[in-house]
Amino acid sequence: MSITLREASEKVGVTRQTLMKAIKTGRVSGQKSDNGEWRIEPVELFRVWPPVNEVQQPLQPDITGSDTPGLQAENRLLREQVAELREERNAWREQAQRLALTDQRAAPQPTPQRGFWSRLFSRQGDSPSGEE
Repeated sequence: MSITLREASEKVGVTRQTLMKAIKTGRVSGQKSDNGEWRIEPVELFRVWPPVNEVQQPLQPDITGSDTPGLQAENRLLREQVAELREERNAWREQAQRLALTDQRAAPQPTPQRGFWSRLFSRQGDSPSGEE
């Protein structure tokens, strides 16, 4: 009596993608049914993964009404820190933009390079910079 990938994933607590990868790599054997659905024998499934005995609840701490004021204060402090960090980030961004603009204006213009033949056949005073 084989089970579907969805049932198998619920029984062992792994995703269907993980099960498909295991089937494709040969770690678990599975068969494709006539309707194109993958099916796995439970014995084969439990050979690789142990069964999950209980329904797993998402990890969430138990929050009581007495915790609420403390959490609200912590939330307020975190929001203030985020606001400060945003202001600091914006100040750094503005400074970087100002520096980038001043660096572009101060950059010297490159002098045109003369080709090999023009350097070879030119006279001494013909150089654009007048150095030769």
